Amino acid sequence: MLRENLDFIATLFYEAGITQWAVSPGSRNAPIVASFLRHGQFTLHSFPDERAAAFAALGMSLENQYPAGVICTSGTAAINLYPAVCEAFYQRTPLIVLTADRPANLIDQWDGQTIHQQNLFQPHCLDFFQIEGHSIDQISLEKTIYAAVETSLFPKTGPTHINISLEDPIYQGLSDPFHSIEPSQPFIFKHNTQKPVTPEIILETIPQTTSKILVLVGQHHPSQSLSEALSLLQHKIPVLTDICSHQIEFGIQNWDLALSSNDFPENLVPEILVTIGMATISKPLKTILRKYKPKHIHVCESGTVGDPFQTNPTILYHHDADFLTALYLHSAENTDYLTLWGNLGYLANTSKLSSNYLSEYLLVKTIMDLDEDSPVLHFGNSMSIRYASWVGQSKSEIYCNRGTSGIDGSLSTAVGFALANPDKQNICILGDISFLYDSNAMWTNHFPQNLKIIVINNGGGQIFSWINGPSGEPKLIPFIETPQSYQFADLCKFFQLSHIAMKNPLSADKLKKIINSNVQCIEFISK
Repeated sequence: MLRENLDFIATLFYEAGITQWAVSPGSRNAPIVASFLRHGQFTLHSFPDERAAAFAALGMSLENQYPAGVICTSGTAAINLYPAVCEAFYQRTPLIVLTADRPANLIDQWDGQTIHQQNLFQPHCLDFFQIEGHSIDQISLEKTIYAAVETSLFPKTGPTHINISLEDPIYQGLSDPFHSIEPSQPFIFKHNTQKPVTPEIILETIPQTTSKILVLVGQHHPSQSLSEALSLLQHKIPVLTDICSHQIEFGIQNWDLALSSNDFPENLVPEILVTIGMATISKPLKTILRKYKPKHIHVCESGTVGDPFQTNPTILYHHDADFLTALYLHSAENTDYLTLWGNLGYLANTSKLSSNYLSEYLLVKTIMDLDEDSPVLHFGNSMSIRYASWVGQSKSEIYCNRGTSGIDGSLSTAVGFALANPDKQNICILGDISFLYDSNAMWTNHFPQNLKIIVINNGGGQIFSWINGPSGEPKLIPFIETPQSYQFADLCKFFQLSHIAMKNPLSADKLKKIINSNVQCIEFISK
């Protein structure tokens, strides 16, 4: 019965379109993986480190805009998936987490790799599903698998967890032919549907007498309909787009660097702030909005909405592109306010950056200015993505794990993204600490040849030199900044990746030549 059930689970995932998986080795999950292999239509990538595997699955989901999955064995192995689960939850990215488990009667009995795995990832999971591998009937299996996939996509988007308890013996029947059982019904992908945005909704929310409206697009998944709405709206209302919004070609240019390098003119304070998307990187903007607290309207299709500006936002559940299009059609125009924001971009300068920060900023700017093939750019957290935000312009798609803003899976996410589409060129730019911390991302059966790693090696976590406070306590520095003197040639050699170390800064032409070479890891030493 176990063999048939596991084969049917594989069939159901295939029917639901969940074909890309990151897999970590183990015994308890081996029968599950065997069914996926026997099915023959899945793309499986091995990552011995479960944390790297989960982030790689997240990267696959980001590239596909559809759930990918991660499979791991029981016990503490499952706990290592948690950082990626949190990132997927706050980044609103679908993810299927499949953990093997031991029977319930063995929990707390001192049996190896046996812990409490049910609801392990709450409250950072949209739902939890328990499967008893030996005893569950196939009708229940079909309902469970389909429900787990559907929940990851509708009405919210995020991770779901399936825990499969397997009793011994678990290896019987592995050499049997695959049990091909047709599901009773096809998987049907549901979509969120929202009421149309009428002129009355705009007028009730934003009175015609309002003269200063500001639109802010936070982190957002790629959306053609949103791009079309912003292409119109930007000529009528000032629009600020976060570097992770996938909309940076629209609106006010260089606004984050301008706010970082100048005092904020009070005549730019909006009467009404309209936000869509998720988190925003710019610290100066957060400080400004928290100080002046404009009336705040957040537009989204579903889900929990944060209050990062302490403005107690009014939440409108509509399709964001529909709302912005209606806002363009039915709001008053204030050319003076739009011009004031447009002029802000001309004030952007790097005069407040020290030489070390400036050289790293220019390195990132050169990469973001690459026109040839416009590779997908993945940024580590802390200073790397802040440099990108200050640059603010690129023809490339830009990704960064800003759901929780951790450094623990930046490279692994990029690896998964690149594996999901071998025809698309990718570059991952991250700092030395992020690189070291996530180096097991390179420990996989097939490191993607369409991914280049660019490491900015400045000898430690330089974000703490930028943040006010830590630098005033010298005794803290060794414990929070992580000073280090490593170079990474030997580490790359260990993982069988080609490496070159260069001094930063470089000319744009020389940098492009290196990026276009066959070298997989480029280390820029800027300290």
